[in-house]
Amino acid sequence: MSKPKKLVETVYQYSKDQILTKQWLPQTHITEIGLSKKLGISRTPIRQAFLRLEEEGYIAIEPNKGIRICENQISLQGFQERLEFMELVLIDYLHFLQIKEIQFDATTLEEIVDRLKKQAYVREFEVFSSIEFEYWKSLYRYAKNTYTTSLFMEMIRSINGQTNEEIKGFLQISQATKVKHFNNILSLLKSNNYALARKEVRILINQLSLIAIQGI
Repeated sequence: MSKPKKLVETVYQYSKDQILTKQWLPQTHITEIGLSKKLGISRTPIRQAFLRLEEEGYIAIEPNKGIRICENQISLQGFQERLEFMELVLIDYLHFLQIKEIQFDATTLEEIVDRLKKQAYVREFEVFSSIEFEYWKSLYRYAKNTYTTSLFMEMIRSINGQTNEEIKGFLQISQATKVKHFNNILSLLKSNNYALARKEVRILINQLSLIAIQGI
């Protein structure tokens, strides 16, 4: 193997390893010049390695920004498993709010739901997903376990950042359904009715699961 090809392979393997081991997290931006300085090589083999990584779906090359690390694609089964995990975490969290008799301040959450309502039928998936992330962050802010919080929010970000077109399609179809149940959950939290809020979460997850299975 010639020296130029070896350099390309070195950059490719290094970059792929950084992605797979989560040293470069999804949505992170990496520049050619930054990696060039780090590895002590020219930008040409880096550019060629990036093209290969883009073809394989690991990154997206963005003009004048370098590359953006893509989310790992998940299967329909993986999506369903994440929904199940999401339900377990939320049910446990709402039970925690109930036994601690926490008075949920819904001011911020109400404002977020109003913004989501305006986006429910608009085909701007990235905008909706960004606001939805704020919804979950505000809803989950009373949690005491920082590790669980980090894991939960990372899962939300991972789902909404999917490059799997089928999963993205499910998420777009489900926007109006989400807003309906987000609003119902909000109303129940405002009245501190955590038992019914848990039931509403189960209904929401069931609806999302049906949309994914049936595509409706």
